[in-house]
Amino acid sequence: MKVKLMTLMMFFWFSQIKAQTINGKIVDENNSPLYGVSIYFDGTTIGTTTDTNGFFELKLQSLPNSTLVISYIGYESIYLNTIQSPINIQLKPSSIVLKEVVLEPIQFSRKEMLTVFREQFLGRTKGGKNCVILNEDAIQFSYTSKEFKLAAFADEKIRVKNNYLGYIIEVDLIDFYVAYNKRTLSNDYLRGSYFAVTSFFKEIEDLGKSFNKNRTSAYLGSPKHFFKNLIEKKWGKKEFVLFDGSFATDADLHFEILDENNMKLIKVKGKHITTNSLTTQKFYRSFNTLYNNKEQSKIIFKTAEFYVDAFGNHTHIDQIDFSGEISKKRFGDMLPLDFEPK
Repeated sequence: MKVKLMTLMMFFWFSQIKAQTINGKIVDENNSPLYGVSIYFDGTTIGTTTDTNGFFELKLQSLPNSTLVISYIGYESIYLNTIQSPINIQLKPSSIVLKEVVLEPIQFSRKEMLTVFREQFLGRTKGGKNCVILNEDAIQFSYTSKEFKLAAFADEKIRVKNNYLGYIIEVDLIDFYVAYNKRTLSNDYLRGSYFAVTSFFKEIEDLGKSFNKNRTSAYLGSPKHFFKNLIEKKWGKKEFVLFDGSFATDADLHFEILDENNMKLIKVKGKHITTNSLTTQKFYRSFNTLYNNKEQSKIIFKTAEFYVDAFGNHTHIDQIDFSGEISKKRFGDMLPLDFEPK
């Protein structure tokens, strides 16, 4: 059975940022200033680096609520979910930990595994096909025969150039795997794929080209677009139509939308299923969607509550699954969290 399912899990949290300027200093274990440390909000275009004295400053106009990442080669990364400026951080050298290697022969070539990685990570859409991984040699693979699972990892950030959307993206590959129903790399036996990353987007400076049209195309019909429309109660044949089973339905019957801390708290109404445990109940609610009267998808909620920000980004990413057309969008179609269509 072929299941097209991709869960994108970023380190995505909600925190209140009141100040319009965030600054601080980054030093090493000897309290010496570190030059060139990356400071960025995960999944956005908002970031900077430290100067020769270890100082940095970020001036903010608007931002989605996301984790602040402090990253430097050879040192452990810092993830801040709550922020109080000034930020003074002492980084610790990263300990060298050898990856656990499964001592079994891999029957697939590196070329075959890279092809799978590109398809399942970047995608096979226009966005995915127009992405180039600038340092592919940094990607390593393992294959677990018992689980029919291909895994990929990298000891350094991988750099992705998206020539379709106009971004250079620095990606910290936290986790990646593709699971199959038998020992193969064929999509005919694909069971599912998963990746977890932190990322920082930089604009490609091409004065002769506008990427706005492509970015809008990637946004339309995406999960970000769906949740933006959900909080704005925007439905219709040229937008999204929500289905309960095979029947079109009113979203107000299934979702309660509340204001909470400048966010939208979404409460999913409806059914529960019981697991094998007599004392445990697990929330499960699924809907079908039709976008622009042609793109069919399915959304499964395994949580009864989640948040959506003004940009359409949602929490509980590991508990909201997509399949169908909406799930075909991979990292190659991913826009910054702070992206708004023009």
